[in-house]
Amino acid sequence: MADQRETKDREEELRHTAGRGWEDADVALASAHFGRIYLFGPPGVGKTRAAYHRGRIERGLYAVTLTQELPSAELRGTYLPRGEAFEWHDGPVVRAMREGARLVLNEIAHASEDALAFLHPVLELEDTARLTLPSGETVAPAPGFHVVVTDNGPPEALPPALRDRFDARIELPDPHPDAVASLSEPLREPARRAALLDEERRVSLRAWHVLDRVRVELGLERACRIVFGAERGAEIFDSLVLAGVE
Repeated sequence: MADQRETKDREEELRHTAGRGWEDADVALASAHFGRIYLFGPPGVGKTRAAYHRGRIERGLYAVTLTQELPSAELRGTYLPRGEAFEWHDGPVVRAMREGARLVLNEIAHASEDALAFLHPVLELEDTARLTLPSGETVAPAPGFHVVVTDNGPPEALPPALRDRFDARIELPDPHPDAVASLSEPLREPARRAALLDEERRVSLRAWHVLDRVRVELGLERACRIVFGAERGAEIFDSLVLAGVE
Protein backbone atom coordinates (compact mmCIF):
# COMPACT_ATOMS: atom_id res chain seq x y z
CA MET A 1 0.00 0.00 0.00
CA ALA A 2 2.82 2.39 0.88
CA ASP A 3 4.48 1.80 -2.51
CA GLN A 4 1.19 2.39 -4.33
CA ARG A 5 0.58 5.60 -2.36
CA GLU A 6 4.11 6.82 -3.07
CA THR A 7 3.71 6.13 -6.79
CA LYS A 8 0.34 7.88 -6.81
CA ASP A 9 1.77 10.92 -5.01
CA ARG A 10 4.68 11.08 -7.47
CA GLU A 11 2.29 10.74 -10.40
CA GLU A 12 0.21 13.62 -9.07
CA GLU A 13 3.32 15.74 -8.61
CA LEU A 14 4.61 15.05 -12.12
CA ARG A 15 1.20 15.66 -13.63
CA HIS A 16 1.43 19.27 -12.47
CA THR A 17 5.04 19.69 -13.58
CA ALA A 18 5.05 17.39 -16.65
CA GLY A 19 7.25 18.76 -19.39
CA ARG A 20 8.33 21.83 -17.40
CA GLY A 21 11.94 20.66 -17.18
CA TRP A 22 11.95 19.96 -20.91
CA GLU A 23 10.58 23.41 -21.66
CA ASP A 24 13.43 24.90 -19.62
CA ALA A 25 15.97 22.61 -21.33
CA ASP A 26 14.80 23.61 -24.80
CA VAL A 27 15.09 27.31 -23.87
CA ALA A 28 18.60 26.88 -22.41
CA LEU A 29 19.86 24.75 -25.31
CA ALA A 30 18.69 27.36 -27.81
CA SER A 31 19.90 30.46 -25.92
CA ALA A 32 23.35 31.99 -26.38
CA HIS A 33 23.13 33.21 -22.76
CA PHE A 34 23.78 29.71 -21.40
CA GLY A 35 27.27 28.47 -22.12
CA ARG A 36 27.47 25.64 -19.57
CA ILE A 37 24.33 23.54 -19.20
CA TYR A 38 23.85 20.59 -16.82
CA LEU A 39 20.99 18.17 -17.61
CA PHE A 40 20.24 15.46 -15.08
CA GLY A 41 17.59 12.82 -14.47
CA PRO A 42 16.99 9.06 -14.57
CA PRO A 43 18.28 6.91 -17.46
CA GLY A 44 16.27 6.76 -20.63
CA VAL A 45 14.34 10.04 -20.48
CA GLY A 46 16.17 11.55 -23.47
CA LYS A 47 18.90 13.76 -21.98
CA THR A 48 21.59 12.69 -24.43
CA ARG A 49 19.24 12.85 -27.40
CA ALA A 50 18.31 16.42 -26.47
CA ALA A 51 21.98 17.34 -26.07
CA TYR A 52 22.73 15.95 -29.54
CA HIS A 53 19.77 17.31 -31.47
CA ARG A 54 18.13 20.35 -29.86
CA GLY A 55 19.13 23.98 -29.86
CA ARG A 56 22.38 25.48 -31.15
CA ILE A 57 24.07 22.73 -33.15
CA GLU A 58 24.51 24.52 -36.48
CA ARG A 59 28.29 24.80 -35.87
CA GLY A 60 28.65 21.11 -35.18
CA LEU A 61 28.84 18.87 -32.16
CA TYR A 62 31.52 16.86 -30.38
CA ALA A 63 30.51 14.27 -27.79
CA VAL A 64 32.45 12.32 -25.19
CA THR A 65 31.26 9.74 -22.65
CA LEU A 66 33.45 10.09 -19.59
CA THR A 67 34.78 7.10 -17.66
CA GLN A 68 37.38 6.46 -14.98
CA GLU A 69 39.69 5.08 -17.68
CA LEU A 70 39.44 8.08 -20.02
CA PRO A 71 42.50 10.35 -19.53
CA SER A 72 42.54 14.08 -20.13
CA ALA A 73 44.96 13.55 -23.03
CA GLU A 74 42.16 12.00 -25.10
CA LEU A 75 40.03 15.08 -24.49
CA ARG A 76 42.81 17.58 -25.17
CA GLY A 77 44.72 15.87 -28.00
CA THR A 78 48.11 14.30 -28.56
CA TYR A 79 51.13 14.06 -30.84
CA LEU A 80 50.88 11.36 -33.51
CA PRO A 81 53.65 10.12 -35.84
CA ARG A 82 53.67 11.49 -39.37
CA GLY A 83 56.59 10.15 -41.35
CA GLU A 84 59.72 10.75 -39.30
CA ALA A 85 58.17 13.54 -37.23
CA PHE A 86 55.33 13.90 -34.72
CA GLU A 87 52.35 16.12 -35.45
CA TRP A 88 49.87 17.57 -32.96
CA HIS A 89 46.22 16.42 -33.31
CA ASP A 90 43.45 18.17 -31.39
CA GLY A 91 41.12 16.13 -29.20
CA PRO A 92 37.33 16.67 -29.22
CA VAL A 93 37.37 19.39 -26.54
CA VAL A 94 39.94 21.51 -28.35
CA ARG A 95 38.20 21.01 -31.72
CA ALA A 96 34.89 22.16 -30.25
CA MET A 97 36.56 25.23 -28.75
CA ARG A 98 38.27 26.18 -32.01
CA GLU A 99 35.10 25.74 -34.09
CA GLY A 100 32.62 27.36 -31.70
CA ALA A 101 30.73 24.07 -31.61
CA ARG A 102 28.73 22.29 -28.93
CA LEU A 103 30.65 19.98 -26.62
CA VAL A 104 28.57 17.24 -24.97
CA LEU A 105 30.03 15.51 -21.91
CA ASN A 106 28.04 12.44 -20.93
CA GLU A 107 28.25 10.75 -17.48
CA ILE A 108 30.46 13.39 -15.90
CA ALA A 109 30.07 11.80 -12.46
CA HIS A 110 32.09 8.84 -13.76
CA ALA A 111 35.01 10.97 -14.98
CA SER A 112 38.51 10.45 -13.60
CA GLU A 113 40.06 13.11 -11.38
CA ASP A 114 42.49 13.80 -14.21
CA ALA A 115 39.64 14.54 -16.64
CA LEU A 116 37.72 16.64 -14.11
CA ALA A 117 40.78 18.78 -13.42
CA PHE A 118 41.26 19.28 -17.17
CA LEU A 119 37.63 20.47 -17.53
CA HIS A 120 37.99 23.32 -15.01
CA PRO A 121 39.40 25.86 -17.52
CA VAL A 122 37.10 24.54 -20.28
CA LEU A 123 34.03 25.37 -18.18
CA GLU A 124 35.18 28.87 -17.30
CA LEU A 125 33.27 31.90 -18.57
CA GLU A 126 33.89 32.77 -22.20
CA ASP A 127 36.34 35.60 -21.45
CA THR A 128 38.50 33.48 -19.13
CA ALA A 129 38.29 29.99 -20.66
CA ARG A 130 41.74 29.06 -21.96
CA LEU A 131 43.73 25.89 -22.66
CA THR A 132 47.49 25.83 -23.15
CA LEU A 133 48.43 22.78 -25.21
CA PRO A 134 51.65 20.75 -24.90
CA SER A 135 52.63 22.38 -28.20
CA GLY A 136 52.75 25.72 -26.37
CA GLU A 137 49.70 27.14 -28.17
CA THR A 138 46.95 28.68 -26.03
CA VAL A 139 43.41 28.08 -27.28
CA ALA A 140 40.47 30.33 -26.43
CA PRO A 141 36.90 29.34 -27.32
CA ALA A 142 35.51 30.70 -30.57
CA PRO A 143 32.13 32.47 -30.44
CA GLY A 144 29.31 29.96 -30.10
CA PHE A 145 31.26 27.37 -28.09
CA HIS A 146 29.14 25.91 -25.31
CA VAL A 147 29.10 22.79 -23.15
CA VAL A 148 26.20 20.48 -22.33
CA VAL A 149 26.75 17.97 -19.53
CA THR A 150 24.43 15.01 -18.92
CA ASP A 151 24.24 12.75 -15.90
CA ASN A 152 21.80 10.76 -13.80
CA GLY A 153 22.66 12.63 -10.60
CA PRO A 154 22.56 16.35 -9.74
CA PRO A 155 25.63 18.60 -9.99
CA GLU A 156 25.99 18.52 -6.20
CA ALA A 157 27.90 15.25 -6.67
CA LEU A 158 30.71 17.18 -8.41
CA PRO A 159 33.59 18.98 -6.70
CA PRO A 160 32.42 22.45 -5.53
CA ALA A 161 34.67 24.40 -7.90
CA LEU A 162 33.37 22.46 -10.88
CA ARG A 163 29.64 22.52 -10.11
CA ASP A 164 29.86 26.28 -9.57
CA ARG A 165 30.72 26.73 -13.23
CA PHE A 166 27.29 25.77 -14.59
CA ASP A 167 24.88 28.57 -15.42
CA ALA A 168 21.92 26.24 -16.08
CA ARG A 169 21.00 23.22 -13.94
CA ILE A 170 17.89 21.45 -15.20
CA GLU A 171 16.32 18.30 -13.79
CA LEU A 172 14.49 16.08 -16.28
CA PRO A 173 12.52 13.57 -14.17
CA ASP A 174 10.15 12.44 -16.92
CA PRO A 175 10.52 11.53 -20.61
CA HIS A 176 10.25 14.29 -23.18
CA PRO A 177 6.54 14.76 -24.08
CA ASP A 178 7.40 14.56 -27.79
CA ALA A 179 9.17 11.23 -27.24
CA VAL A 180 6.13 9.82 -25.45
CA ALA A 181 3.81 11.17 -28.15
CA SER A 182 5.88 9.40 -30.81
CA LEU A 183 4.88 6.00 -29.37
CA SER A 184 1.80 4.21 -30.64
CA GLU A 185 -1.23 5.55 -28.77
CA PRO A 186 -1.88 2.41 -26.64
CA LEU A 187 1.68 2.50 -25.24
CA ARG A 188 1.83 6.18 -24.29
CA GLU A 189 0.11 5.99 -20.92
CA PRO A 190 1.89 2.77 -19.80
CA ALA A 191 5.24 4.31 -20.78
CA ARG A 192 4.46 7.53 -18.92
CA ARG A 193 3.41 5.64 -15.79
CA ALA A 194 6.49 3.40 -15.92
CA ALA A 195 8.67 6.51 -15.70
CA LEU A 196 7.17 7.22 -12.24
CA LEU A 197 8.27 3.96 -10.66
CA ASP A 198 11.17 3.62 -8.25
CA GLU A 199 14.68 3.20 -9.62
CA GLU A 200 14.59 -0.61 -9.45
CA ARG A 201 11.38 -0.92 -11.49
CA ARG A 202 11.50 2.12 -13.77
CA VAL A 203 11.41 1.34 -17.50
CA SER A 204 13.30 3.67 -19.83
CA LEU A 205 11.68 5.20 -22.88
CA ARG A 206 14.29 3.50 -25.07
CA ALA A 207 12.80 0.12 -24.19
CA TRP A 208 9.26 1.26 -24.97
CA HIS A 209 10.31 2.42 -28.42
CA VAL A 210 11.93 -0.96 -29.09
CA LEU A 211 8.77 -2.72 -27.93
CA ASP A 212 6.68 -0.49 -30.18
CA ARG A 213 8.80 -1.44 -33.21
CA VAL A 214 8.75 -5.22 -32.68
CA ARG A 215 5.43 -6.05 -31.00
CA VAL A 216 3.49 -6.52 -34.24
CA GLU A 217 6.18 -8.75 -35.77
CA LEU A 218 6.85 -10.85 -32.65
CA GLY A 219 3.56 -10.65 -30.82
CA LEU A 220 3.15 -8.67 -27.63
CA GLU A 221 4.04 -11.43 -25.16
CA ARG A 222 7.27 -12.48 -26.87
CA ALA A 223 8.24 -8.86 -27.53
CA CYS A 224 7.85 -8.03 -23.82
CA ARG A 225 9.90 -11.07 -22.83
CA ILE A 226 12.75 -10.22 -25.20
CA VAL A 227 12.83 -6.47 -24.57
CA PHE A 228 12.33 -6.43 -20.78
CA GLY A 229 13.61 -9.87 -19.75
CA ALA A 230 11.51 -12.89 -18.79
CA GLU A 231 10.30 -11.92 -15.30
CA ARG A 232 9.87 -8.17 -15.82
CA GLY A 233 8.50 -8.78 -19.30
CA ALA A 234 5.77 -11.05 -17.93
CA GLU A 235 4.69 -8.33 -15.48
CA ILE A 236 4.61 -5.69 -18.19
CA PHE A 237 2.77 -7.99 -20.59
CA ASP A 238 0.06 -8.66 -17.99
CA SER A 239 -0.35 -4.97 -17.25
CA LEU A 240 -0.56 -4.12 -20.96
CA VAL A 241 -3.20 -6.78 -21.56
CA LEU A 242 -5.25 -5.41 -18.63
CA ALA A 243 -4.93 -1.96 -20.22
CA GLY A 244 -6.31 -3.33 -23.49
CA VAL A 245 -3.06 -3.30 -25.47
CA GLU A 246 -2.87 -6.03 -28.11
